Amino acid sequence: MEEWKRMLMKIIKGEIINKIGCFIARWILHNCDDGLVIKRKGGAKQIIKVFSEPAYRNVIKPAIHKATEVIKVGDVVTDNGYHDKVVVTCIDDDTFRGYYLADGVVVAGLKLEKFEKIVGHIDVKVKKSKK
Repeated sequence: MEEWKRMLMKIIKGEIINKIGCFIARWILHNCDDGLVIKRKGGAKQIIKVFSEPAYRNVIKPAIHKATEVIKVGDVVTDNGYHDKVVVTCIDDDTFRGYYLADGVVVAGLKLEKFEKIVGHIDVKVKKSKK
């Protein structure tokens, strides 16, 4: 019986927190043009902005993902076109060198901004052949 009461209280608490959050979000959307500005203890200003679910899913989340996605040596990248999958072996400013994952042909001078990462990191060590 005691477990049932705790579970019911947990559900009620969750519902109350959800209702309060919805109320605050609705108030910010209706009363603030650029978001709610809050002044922190140190004097810094912080803006609270509420987005609709489609705007967050289609605009904000992809922008955050793209900003945090950095291509590094060892990553497998693609341009979804001519080059298909390329393993990055060297990065020089905005260009990189690498090799095609399919056949090992070396390529150079590819522009980083045209590619996106598809695999985080693979081992690019080359084994020495036995003679």
